[in-house]
Amino acid sequence: MKNIIIFIFTSLIGAQLFAQDGRLNGKVVSSKNNEPIAYAAVLLTGETDSTKRTGALTSTTGEFSLKDLQAGRYLLQISFLGYKSILRPVQIAAGSIDLGLLKLEEEALSLNEVTISAEQLAVKVRKDTIEYNADSFKTQPNAVVEDLLKKLPGVEVDRDGNILVAGQKVTRLTVDGKDFFGTDPKTATKNLPADAIAKVQVVDSKTLEAKATGVDDGQREKVLNLTIKEDKKRGWFGNANASGGTTDRYNGYLSANHFNKNLQFAVLGMSNNISNSSFQYDDLSSFSGGNVGNIFAPPAGGNFSINVNNGRTTISGSGVFDNNAIGEVTTHSGGINYSNSWGMSNKLAISSSYFTYFSQGVGNRRSTIQDINQADVLRTAEVTNRNSDNEAHRFNLKAEYHPDSLTDITFRPNVILNYTTNVHNRAFNSAFDGTGRSNDGNQYFSQRNVTPSLFGEFSALRRIKRGSIALRLNGTQNTYNADWINRSQINTYQNGTPEMTELDQQARQDNASKTYTVGLTYNRQLNKTWSANAGYAYNHGLVDAEQLTYSYNTITDRYETLVPNLSNRTDNMNWMQSARFGFINTRAQWTYNFGFWLQESGFDVAAFSTSGATINQLDKAYYNFLPRLNISFKNKANHTIQLNYNSSVNLPSANDLQPVQNNTNPLYQRIGNQDLEARKNHRMSINFNTFSADNNKYWNGYFLINYAMDDFGNSMRYVDGVQHVQPVNVDGNYFITTGTYFGKPTGLKGLRMGYGLNLFTSHTSSFINASRNLTKRYNMGPNATFSYDIEGKLNSGVSFGVQYSMVNNSQPAAIDNKYFSFYNYSNVSWEFVKNMRITADLQFNGTAGRADGFNNNMFLLNSGIEQYLMKRRMTLSVKGFDILNQNTNIDRTINASRIEDIRFNSMTRYFYMMLNFRINKAGAGTTRSNPRSTVG
Repeated sequence: MKNIIIFIFTSLIGAQLFAQDGRLNGKVVSSKNNEPIAYAAVLLTGETDSTKRTGALTSTTGEFSLKDLQAGRYLLQISFLGYKSILRPVQIAAGSIDLGLLKLEEEALSLNEVTISAEQLAVKVRKDTIEYNADSFKTQPNAVVEDLLKKLPGVEVDRDGNILVAGQKVTRLTVDGKDFFGTDPKTATKNLPADAIAKVQVVDSKTLEAKATGVDDGQREKVLNLTIKEDKKRGWFGNANASGGTTDRYNGYLSANHFNKNLQFAVLGMSNNISNSSFQYDDLSSFSGGNVGNIFAPPAGGNFSINVNNGRTTISGSGVFDNNAIGEVTTHSGGINYSNSWGMSNKLAISSSYFTYFSQGVGNRRSTIQDINQADVLRTAEVTNRNSDNEAHRFNLKAEYHPDSLTDITFRPNVILNYTTNVHNRAFNSAFDGTGRSNDGNQYFSQRNVTPSLFGEFSALRRIKRGSIALRLNGTQNTYNADWINRSQINTYQNGTPEMTELDQQARQDNASKTYTVGLTYNRQLNKTWSANAGYAYNHGLVDAEQLTYSYNTITDRYETLVPNLSNRTDNMNWMQSARFGFINTRAQWTYNFGFWLQESGFDVAAFSTSGATINQLDKAYYNFLPRLNISFKNKANHTIQLNYNSSVNLPSANDLQPVQNNTNPLYQRIGNQDLEARKNHRMSINFNTFSADNNKYWNGYFLINYAMDDFGNSMRYVDGVQHVQPVNVDGNYFITTGTYFGKPTGLKGLRMGYGLNLFTSHTSSFINASRNLTKRYNMGPNATFSYDIEGKLNSGVSFGVQYSMVNNSQPAAIDNKYFSFYNYSNVSWEFVKNMRITADLQFNGTAGRADGFNNNMFLLNSGIEQYLMKRRMTLSVKGFDILNQNTNIDRTINASRIEDIRFNSMTRYFYMMLNFRINKAGAGTTRSNPRSTVG
């Protein structure tokens, strides 16, 4: 282990021996008035070796400084749009050379009259665009766009493939001005060949909504646009690999993409038994073109979250990856994504996708739980063996029609079908710290879910004189059908004497929800700096929820005895209508966007017994004034500030309102509350970013606070060690998160560093045996990263992170929790001989302060050797996973009254051989038509 760590760190810093101290300084000004020229492109190229290349952009004062230069003769090129470029030889030696003022003459010809000659500018800077000439930056054969980006001045690509320009993340990618398989930059950067690219353009673009409405709202996003060489506008690209290893492990993967004129086609698939229960997030993002939300989010804005843990991606609410398989998982999954457009200016465009997923998981789950009682602490030990099966199908379609340049019409239907089966056997025992043993027992639980969902949306936008008007209609139907068998045996202890309770029940739950929404928006440009907007929206929903529970009859050998307190039907009708008013003031550096919603919302809930009698009925309406504010700032020095404030109202869900008990977990039983009020949220955020083009340093930070009134909390009581929970309204809940990050190059060429600090605190309320408990949580910690790259031959990086977590509770018996979490990672990739590379990555995850046996201190070492074949299109590799045999899957969850440490079974050490083939076929083809531009 010691040798491995030394090796990685030595690789990171060893090339310092070759560093030179040559430096070249200067200042670029206009020959007309000696005014400094900001963001002019400075490129230094070896006179005899063009691979020796470095560059920078001038600062706002026109100055530049190129550091750590090797001695020799170079050619210096300085260029800026609208000026004649200059080219002059420079002799570099040890020490600093100051070239003084370098004057550029204005170009006499207009841009349309310029004929591009053999000498092309490396970088051009316009008002909102930085343009790089790809051929000016040499890459290795078979390199992809990501390799090209790493060589561009002011551009960074992190270990996960995220692109940063001036310290800001690129959020969208286009090819020839058109969204490429959606928007995610990694789709193209990890697959498109670098030699197919003519220009790389980084655009501070208006949002899609602002371009559609014609009203500038002050919001900007970093968009990366790639222009394709004319002889490369037809081809296939992607990856295919297969691997097999010890302990019968296997993995197969295919990603193939094709573009031809306006057509885009993607295929994604995998099959494995190495516990990759889902694709990596990058794979899903690439497949969906960055529109993961469009393909996997629930229709009509339902709950949607993405979590990545130990390489697995869980997309809750997706209808595809909701099974949350644990342990050792076998997966077969894949899909296709197709888009095309027809007519002048892409009058008609269609994009569609189909995705299917099958998984089988065998999991072993062991946990220790601390429940905070009013007068004591309840500790539970639990072991669960679970088998899970999931089958999912999802189809999406989006059709866009543009009958003329002023009208946009969109239709989008989605269909989801999901089947899930979970069978688990659980054994448990609980004891209070003060009064001793409380209960023990076991449970068998088998559940089958069927969840079909349908969604459709129609929208139309018409740009009129000095404004626009938009109409939006959508409807959703979601059905949740569940059947389960629940058998348990619990021994409860009163004064040391056990009392046994047996349960054998069958239940069925049917939830059907229907919603529709109508929205109308009007935007109007009042003058050069002011615009106004107004809108109206109406939403109507109906949820019918029914649960029937039957006990087992030993005489008839059937489940036929109705359990009244676990059976009922609830009808929930909810609605919301709101009117929106707002104004936008746009200035040279500042934009003010402010307004408010007038909102009426409410619900009518009725609960019925199995005989049809009304148990209770609730009818409530809420009236709210919801202000919103956005202030944005950007100056010529690339300093930006964003301030946002908004408020919202959330109605309780049908499950929160339904007064029927859920006893599927014998130790945790929940019942709804029909008296819940709506939750009111107030959220404010501030973001800032600074970037210095002359030294490529950046600094950014953020601050966010969310305050809730009538928030949804839990009221808990304990009976014989069983926790009974009901949602209640609480006031005063809030959370604050803030952080900052700084990045810059170091004195060693190729080495960058960054460091930051993140803080989080929250204040939540709950009730334990009718007494209020306040939980205050604090998370804080620094992080740092170092990355080193030498012309793609040697790449290494180190990242450090530590987080201190503290939880304080107001209940006298509650245990305050404090622990540390450590996240350290180092990697090295070295092509030590031509076409052969060794790789190693070492990850250390550590904790201190958790329950005994749940402090996760793990060194995960993966390493291998790769041989490139067929001009680097094929890679043969031998690799080892978890070579130190320390892989564990441990997690800790904390809420207002519970601390739970969980350990799952997980994959451990194995070795495998993999053959990877890069699909990279591009050639001459017909000229691509000009698509409807989404950049600018």
